Amino acid sequence: MTPSLLLENCVRVVRRFGSPRTLARTDALTGLPNRRKLTEVAAALLGSGRQLALVLIDLDRFKEINDSLGHSRGDELLCRVAAALAGCARFVFRFGGDEFVVLLDDLADGSDEALEETARGLLRVIQGPFPVAGMPITVEASAGVARTAAGRRQLRGLLARAGAAMYAAKRHRTFVESWRPELADGLGVDLRLQSELRPAIDDGQLVLHYQPMVEAGTGRIASVEALVRWQHPRHGLLTPAAFLPAAERSDVIIGLTDRVLADAIAQAARWHRRGRRMPVAVNLPAPVLARDRIIGVIAGLLARHDLPAASLIVEITESAVMTRPEHSAELLQRLRAMGVRVAMDDFGVGNTSLALLTRLPLDELKLDRVFVHRIHRAPDRAIVEAVARMAKGLRLTLVAEGVEDEPTAAILTETGFDVLQGYHFGRPVPPDALPFSHPAAAA
Repeated sequence: MTPSLLLENCVRVVRRFGSPRTLARTDALTGLPNRRKLTEVAAALLGSGRQLALVLIDLDRFKEINDSLGHSRGDELLCRVAAALAGCARFVFRFGGDEFVVLLDDLADGSDEALEETARGLLRVIQGPFPVAGMPITVEASAGVARTAAGRRQLRGLLARAGAAMYAAKRHRTFVESWRPELADGLGVDLRLQSELRPAIDDGQLVLHYQPMVEAGTGRIASVEALVRWQHPRHGLLTPAAFLPAAERSDVIIGLTDRVLADAIAQAARWHRRGRRMPVAVNLPAPVLARDRIIGVIAGLLARHDLPAASLIVEITESAVMTRPEHSAELLQRLRAMGVRVAMDDFGVGNTSLALLTRLPLDELKLDRVFVHRIHRAPDRAIVEAVARMAKGLRLTLVAEGVEDEPTAAILTETGFDVLQGYHFGRPVPPDALPFSHPAAAA
């Protein structure tokens, strides 16, 4: 933190709490009440018999911001988030690290739906973008909500339930979840899986399945997407939803992505040597996209396997780009200069501005399955048609995800989509199960 910002915080703290003696109950960085003050306030409110709700907010990918911009810039962002929360809620606390707690004591409508909407409002308030280091930083966060129940009026239990709900929101990427009893068992499984994932990568327990992406109209396979699975020794084959959200909250995602890239490029090279020049798509999560090292990793793998760069497609999401749009654009441009193709995945559900699309070096735009599933409704079809016109204007290959039946495929083809992907054309399968995997088929 800069001296001027530190001084500003200290002045704000003294003005707000009246005396330097209260600093023991105040977070030195943000000026918010700290965990100790939370304990005191919650005890007083709970002791009065009032019904409370607690919202635990955790910033997503904050470690990535610290690593890429430096801790002083991360501190600056925390201060801006704290100020935004303090401006819209009565009881706001910095719980530690990148976590904040909001206590709600006015529960005129204490339903789960109303509390979740309040939590979503808090997330919108801290979304930004905030100017940090001369660039706009958009904040994404997850929130868990818990309220007092009969016979349970202790802060510790309230925090535990809100924490379990928050981790469920991260795991399922729903942004906000309320506590429900079934989360208790799921949280324990999630934590165990996190601890087992790192050695699983080294032990070769991760396997790749491949889903075809076909040319609209002809049905010929244009490329395949590599999708990771975990062959767990006790739980069997786990899909990405069971472990990827947890991986993205720690640096284990770096090693996991390295492994996926290595296996996918090696497989593409085997197909290439058999005469099947089949591009393979691999997702680059936000923490990976934030580090320049991925350029060297990809270049080294392509050289090692003598695979043309055009045989690799990297897929990035809107949320990954929006964290540091200028840096992401520069990094993707370097990949594209090597010959690697770039696709934006899950388009339409994030916060990408249309202006940003003109600055990103994209080759493909993949429309999220949410819009594909609703294309039979007139308003949603109008949105899809508008996206198609925009993609054509930008000279992008337009891909639709989640195509599950022939009528949907026909509408998308008529609308102008170039490539279709979904269960209608094939589920993710091991490489040997694809029709072109064997020498006889390649011939």
